[in-house]
Order: sequence, then C-alpha cells, then structure tokens
Amino acid sequence: MDDRSRDDYGALVGWTSTRSGDRLTLRLQSVRTPPPHAEEDVDSRLYVLDDNQAAQLANYLFEMSGQSKPSRRGRGLFARLFG
Repeated sequence: MDDRSRDDYGALVGWTSTRSGDRLTLRLQSVRTPPPHAEEDVDSRLYVLDDNQAAQLANYLFEMSGQSKPSRRGRGLFARLFG
C-alpha cells in the first residue's frame, strides 16, 4: 500500500508528551504556512507509543541529527568505588 496522497507535510513547531500507565502519548504540532501563525494554522497529531517504541524513536533521532546521547548524570558511589 503505497498511497502517496496520504503523506502529510509540515514544519514541526511543538510537541508535548504525557504518560498513561505503560504508554506514552506524544502530541506533535506542525504548520504548513510560513509565520506568523494563527492558532488555526497549527495541526496536531497524537501518537501512542510503548516504552520500547519511544526509546527506538529517540535513538533514531539522535543518530539522524548527528547529536550524541545525553550521558548519565554521574555514577553512584558503589560504581565509582568498584567499577
């Protein structure tokens, strides 16, 4: 099923996420017109992901952007002493 007429394009202008149990709801907001934007210009799409999908998406975006993943804040005392 390769129906290109269903492709939807826009510039990403915002996102939010919420957690509900073991699922993450990701709201992506986009526009198709140049600024300035009115409220009715913003399209929202909701996506429901499980933890694995969220991690895969995050890793994919890091790789595609050429950015490095954030490092852990610091190793715990036990890891510093015995790691």
